[in-house]
Amino acid sequence: MAALVSGVTETMLGLTFVPDGTKAHHALSWRTAVLPIAGQRPLTVGLSSDEHSCRRLSAAMFACGPDEVDQSMMNDALCELVNMTAGLLKSMLGLNQALGLPRVLSGPKVPAVPSASSQVIVLKADALGLALWIYEGISSIE
Repeated sequence: MAALVSGVTETMLGLTFVPDGTKAHHALSWRTAVLPIAGQRPLTVGLSSDEHSCRRLSAAMFACGPDEVDQSMMNDALCELVNMTAGLLKSMLGLNQALGLPRVLSGPKVPAVPSASSQVIVLKADALGLALWIYEGISSIE
């Protein structure tokens, strides 16, 4: 999964994802985008970030300086990366299921990044404070 996601993000953003076995991601609880894929094989895709990394991701996506990034650009960047991942996942698994709409959570509503398990894949960006996670089922945080 890391190679699949990185195949897109490396080209577009110079960003590579690797599997992450870390149990604690407390620093990445600033903002999270979550997208459900309901259906016969329900999945949830999430992307959690700290503020600095979200600003850098947004600047790369919008081809501007980090100081030019506003809150809506940060939300859009998180949602776009979650959408791209969900689309890749849907295609790779041959799912005939509609993608839900991404939802951005911030402040006290931000969930903790789930720990990797048999139901959860967690990937981390190699150069930024980003955790991309895929949960088998519709996450209760959605």
